[in-house]
Amino acid sequence: MEKLSNYKYTMDQCNHCGQCKWIHPSGMHGWDYSEICPIFHEYGFDACSGQGLINIAKEIMNGTLQYGDGLEKMIYSCTACGACDINCKSVRDMEVLDCILALREDCAVNGTLPEAITERKKNIGESHNIYGLPHSDRWNWIPKDCGEDPNSDTVLFLGCAVSYRQRETALAAMKLLRAGGVSFRLLREEEWCCGGILWRNGQTDAAEKVIRRNMDLLHGQGVRTLITACGECFGFFRGAYPKFGAVSFRVRHISEVAAELLEKGKLAFHKLDIDGPVTYHDPCLLGRLSEEYVPWKGTIHSYGLHEPEKVWRRGEYGVYDAPRMLLRSIPGLELREMPRNCENAFCCGAHAKDADQEFALKTAAERRREAKSTGAGCVITACPFCEEALSEPGENALPCVELTRLLADALEGGEE
Repeated sequence: MEKLSNYKYTMDQCNHCGQCKWIHPSGMHGWDYSEICPIFHEYGFDACSGQGLINIAKEIMNGTLQYGDGLEKMIYSCTACGACDINCKSVRDMEVLDCILALREDCAVNGTLPEAITERKKNIGESHNIYGLPHSDRWNWIPKDCGEDPNSDTVLFLGCAVSYRQRETALAAMKLLRAGGVSFRLLREEEWCCGGILWRNGQTDAAEKVIRRNMDLLHGQGVRTLITACGECFGFFRGAYPKFGAVSFRVRHISEVAAELLEKGKLAFHKLDIDGPVTYHDPCLLGRLSEEYVPWKGTIHSYGLHEPEKVWRRGEYGVYDAPRMLLRSIPGLELREMPRNCENAFCCGAHAKDADQEFALKTAAERRREAKSTGAGCVITACPFCEEALSEPGENALPCVELTRLLADALEGGEE
């Protein structure tokens, strides 16, 4: 899908302006926290940026650079958070992230990937989850009285991280749906990994097999609405699945559903025992990368004129309002914004762990430093991977709480 030659325009037209490394000046809140690219923030080399990876992709395509000598680790240390892409599009319309993903596909086909990334692919192929754990563990813990309706055309998709590591989030999502009177069902043994991590790592053939299987399953069962309990799964269903075929079901995140129920008066929240203000971390795939991908094929003319006209994903229409509205609806809870927020949120670094764990930990510590600068005593997020990364012990330690669980705890009149 993501061939390097498809992004020749982006490679040729990059004028090294550096906007991929920094938040556009109109969105800056000061010099500190103005950098937006995690690898550039850490290493400072031009090659460690969206611009640098575009240049590397061009040299690979032209045959003047080969894989090896640690190049693969560098390519996969990039978190693929899309911040470079969004900020490039604030001044020019080019596909920086898609070019990076095409580079990864080329690397996966021709290079030697970091061992942990190869292991993820094996795990999904054999056990249908990223951890390589028994497939039965994905659903054998779900309570029989979880309140699902087997005839519902709405599916609650849990995802690997929630099913295996953060089951309280799954139970919290079910509790919110029950309280709001939303009919839903679970896929249980038929739920597989969404395949997003394979697509993100450039393992496109393996990703396509999983994605097409999932699409066939959901279409075949007449699913009309897919609610995800995971911000990552949400972004992948919205941003990757349309690349492989038409998606007939609507994809929603649990926070969007809860916010709608709140507006309709079907949910209410009571005060929680939280000391001091909190701040909210926007997950990349729930935020700037969650806009629906609209496939495009055509001709690029001078000055980037696309014919036919292209629908661009600029990050402005991610899921930003719903989590904030929900948090502000909890009595007594004070929400403070970090300088880098919404489409300009700094990545937590979680998806660099497979290539460079030390760098991933430093990236999470930088985000916690920013969270603490608000005076908040706790950071809230809506992604299991972000929660794990931001909860890591170490520099700038700060409690991190998953949004769905927080809302379930604050549910007025909810079951104990």
